[in-house]
Amino acid sequence: MIRLSQILAVAIATAVPAVHAAEWFVSTSGSDASGNGSAALPFRTLTHVLDPANDIVASGDTVTVRGPVGANRYAECDVRLRVPLTVRSPPGERAHIECDIDVQDSVAVQIDPGASGSTLTRLEISGGYYYGVFLQTDWYQGGGENETGASDVVLDDLVIHDTGRDAIKITPHCDRVTIRNSVIHDTGAIYPPGTSLEDRNAEGIDNVNGSAMVVEDNWIRNAATTGIYFKGGATDVIVQRNRIDNSGVAGILVGFDTSPEFFDLQANPGYYEAIRGIVRNNLVRGSSYAGIGLYASRDSVVANNTIIDTATLGHAALYFGVTFQDYEPQAARPANLNPRLRNNLVIQGEGDCMRIRYSNELGGLSGLSGSVGSNFNGFRAASACVFADARPGSPISSGGTLAQWRVHTGADVDSLVAAFSVDPDGRLPAGSPAIDAGTIDADVNDDIDRETRFIRYDIGADESRLDAIFRSGFD
Repeated sequence: MIRLSQILAVAIATAVPAVHAAEWFVSTSGSDASGNGSAALPFRTLTHVLDPANDIVASGDTVTVRGPVGANRYAECDVRLRVPLTVRSPPGERAHIECDIDVQDSVAVQIDPGASGSTLTRLEISGGYYYGVFLQTDWYQGGGENETGASDVVLDDLVIHDTGRDAIKITPHCDRVTIRNSVIHDTGAIYPPGTSLEDRNAEGIDNVNGSAMVVEDNWIRNAATTGIYFKGGATDVIVQRNRIDNSGVAGILVGFDTSPEFFDLQANPGYYEAIRGIVRNNLVRGSSYAGIGLYASRDSVVANNTIIDTATLGHAALYFGVTFQDYEPQAARPANLNPRLRNNLVIQGEGDCMRIRYSNELGGLSGLSGSVGSNFNGFRAASACVFADARPGSPISSGGTLAQWRVHTGADVDSLVAAFSVDPDGRLPAGSPAIDAGTIDADVNDDIDRETRFIRYDIGADESRLDAIFRSGFD
């Protein structure tokens, strides 16, 4: 028997209309004065749509920014997301948000903590005196449990370039950010030509204490300083299948050097710069210093990367550095601990192959504590690969051979020095000594092209296609 109360409940439920997320359109042919945000009558600027005073967007809405060829430029700075939104161009178009770097203290796009869960896709973003995309935080050391940063943000299929400083800036506790399928190039536009590397600060991706970040399938080139780094206590970061070319300083840094106030000391009392980071299947070429560097990291994995012509001005292709953390007395400045380096292919010209730093400052700072954790790597240099351990008591403090490195560290016993080469895309030629010379690693199951690796892993970012075809026919 159906009761009257049940009938009334159904009637009330059907009388209340469902709330659906809205889609708002912006076009260079639109008008902020007479438009209503529809496809037929779009608004003209993103700033107008996103301004809370105009009460247009709500959580979960989509802002579709038209970007047809010849009519795709939006000269706007400080485009600010305050609630969770998707901001995109339609398929086949790419709107260009262009912030003049002469606008002091500007960023092109800012995502606030209240906009956690937002997505940016199919956009071109340039300029910003500071950053192209800036993920803001409310967190501060010693603050309450509710302080956090812009998290669960997806940056997909973007082109970010000619930014004043960093292309993408991630601040503390902006967690679970995904950056994928994007092109990032030419950072550091505010620095005059001839500015020294020491006086620049302009990364491709700069992550300070943002955990669980995933950076995958991007092309990063001509970063004024470093292509990608994650530091300040960032945990569980994955950097995979990226191509990083011609960084002014380093290709990828697992940790670096962070001011103490940005560490979460409840989660990370030891001041480790990076914890459980994974760097795999990346191609790094042409950085002036470290190809892949580790600084105050703990439990890091660096596996199946290809590193070419790096460290021409210092460091090494694979480098264990030290961190100073502003020389503050309370900071711990730990050495790298428990790294695992497997199946990396190093092809060097002038630069060293592997190096562990030691500094006499602050009572002595070491780039590594304990085992190097390195094996099944491949090395080639124009003359001979240099392996150096500058820690006290080392017989190869100024450099030695792979054989001397093995005796001293106990590492790389299965690694090879051979005439390795790759094509311009970093792929292995038929018959390469890198084929089948690696080892299975639990944190790697594919290659830079997302192709499955075989039981006999190849060394480097590429799993040889020709070898795979051969084995599929005869194994």
